[in-house]
Amino acid sequence: MGQGEDPTIAGDSRDRIGDEPPAAPESTPQTGRQAAWNYLVFGLSKSSTLIMTIVAARLLDPADFGLFTLALLVVNLFDYMKDLGVGAALVQSPGKWDRLAPTGLTLSAIFGVIAGAALAVFAPYGAELVRQPQLTPLIRVLAIGLTISAFSVIPAARLRRDLDFRQRIWPEFVGSAVKAILTIVLAAAGHGVWSLVWGQLVGTILTTILYWVVARTPVVFGFDRQQARNLIRYGSALTGVALLSFAMFNTDYLFIGMRRGDEQLGLYTLAYRLPDLLVLALCNVISEVLFSSLSRLQHARERLSEHFLQVMAVTMALSAPISVALATVAPAVVGTLYGPQYAGAAPVLMVLSVYGLLFSVSWHAGDVFKAIGRPSLLLATGTGRLALMVGPVWWAAGHSIVAVASVLVAVETVLLVVNTVLLRRMGGITPGQLWNAVGRPLPAAAGMGVVMLALAYLMAGLPDPLVLVVAGVAGVLTYILGLQLSAPSLFEAGLAVVRSVRGHSAAESASSAVAQPGSSIVVTILVVFGLSPVIAAVNGVRQLLGGSR
Repeated sequence: MGQGEDPTIAGDSRDRIGDEPPAAPESTPQTGRQAAWNYLVFGLSKSSTLIMTIVAARLLDPADFGLFTLALLVVNLFDYMKDLGVGAALVQSPGKWDRLAPTGLTLSAIFGVIAGAALAVFAPYGAELVRQPQLTPLIRVLAIGLTISAFSVIPAARLRRDLDFRQRIWPEFVGSAVKAILTIVLAAAGHGVWSLVWGQLVGTILTTILYWVVARTPVVFGFDRQQARNLIRYGSALTGVALLSFAMFNTDYLFIGMRRGDEQLGLYTLAYRLPDLLVLALCNVISEVLFSSLSRLQHARERLSEHFLQVMAVTMALSAPISVALATVAPAVVGTLYGPQYAGAAPVLMVLSVYGLLFSVSWHAGDVFKAIGRPSLLLATGTGRLALMVGPVWWAAGHSIVAVASVLVAVETVLLVVNTVLLRRMGGITPGQLWNAVGRPLPAAAGMGVVMLALAYLMAGLPDPLVLVVAGVAGVLTYILGLQLSAPSLFEAGLAVVRSVRGHSAAESASSAVAQPGSSIVVTILVVFGLSPVIAAVNGVRQLLGGSR
């Protein structure tokens, strides 16, 4: 884009799918409510994964987790290419679903079969690449799941396109729960790393079936050359972005596995799993909804920018306290969840928690770029990020897994600066506006960190679960009280949500509260932390002290 080009029209004439004229901008999508539903989906499914990880960590050894991580490393390379971005293209396209879906189904099925077959053939070479020949049979079994998962692209895209994230609960939760149960049973029976593989496969099959059941979108195979060309044109750019994402998010795993071995990779994997499940995956959950809603506003840039900033406030209100809590009591978290044999993961968790916080600020810029039809920007930033990572991560992997985590923090800091500049040029979102959106919860999170760190220090030597509970409760109370000072509108909205909970179901409360200004932020906080009773208790304390308004 030229220096003087109007950012409000950049990208409207390129990378657009379909041949229909631009539709009139719709009313602002209710991203807060859909993010709450999507996070409920995430919470139910990922809680199963977390429970599985905690239990399996006591039945398996770090080397098993390291070996499975390397198998997934090879599988995920093909997983990013399984539909060539057709699913995302179907979400972004302003065209009619009935015209797009038959071609999309045909393309995703063809690409999925090709990806699975190529993975099975490539398995020995992938195992050799990571210097683990015993991975070949593991990869080939997982290749079956890869092909099957490609058939979930169409129903999942339909739900995302319609902003109907509530319907994803059953496929994601049931699939994850079955995967967790089967993995634990097989691990207890002594099947080692294969318990993780079979659990993954069965969970994938069940999730795919249930997506078709809940989406209720009758689609038959069909093919329209023009639609196929448009879908592939947009989707292929996102596939390039996905491949870059694969390289960016797996380079650390690859280099640690090659230079430090299975055990150190297992420790790093379990340390990464917590910020991944609680922060990075949260960003992906919000991103799915945000991309869909911003795509509806792609021709109304002022409203798009406003909506983006509102969602960024949601993201930081969630990710800041989670990241701070993980960083300040990392030894207690690792000792409680995984056991003392995984103590080496605690220092890594501290550093990766900082990485997660930075990630949550910079990641969603990509949703803006995709929604306005400029996925090429993601290719550019992704290429730059990968170039910054490769050499330093390789060097760090030769020293320690903590050094690797520190490199991720440094690279993410650079990317945050770059994305801030691009948001200004592409969407007219100034650094001041962005900081105002994400900065309000930070003082409360900082106070929370000080309290938790002090308690962890004073309770050194006591059982890890006790330290975690005491510091956690004190941290939550500090965060809520801090919100009253740094973001009183969020605090008051939270109290309104708590009052609305009385006599209502959670879903009804979430739906009614989203209509109130700023309350979608607190609704999602309540979903994550389950803080309704705590906020109510704080409000009671305020009343006793004469501070109620």
